Amino acid sequence: MTQVSILVSDSILTSLNMEAEEIALSMRKEFALKSFRHGKLTLVQGASFCGMNMYDFIAFVSQSGIPIIDYSIEDVDRELAQLNAHC
Repeated sequence: MTQVSILVSDSILTSLNMEAEEIALSMRKEFALKSFRHGKLTLVQGASFCGMNMYDFIAFVSQSGIPIIDYSIEDVDRELAQLNAHC
């Protein structure tokens, strides 16, 4: 596993009124959210990156207005056509 670190000045910590661990978690969550939105991380990977279980990450993603399942109209039409063909 690789460790990534950043330097944060004491004045930034004071301005944000946050502990370093809170900032790290916030940054992990935002990065995971952005990476999921752009298809770079799966739900499981995003949850793991944030230290969340998958269901909490799904709730976090949903509250951020990002769809969990990103089907286009064409994808839905194709799925329905396949279902209808088997019925």
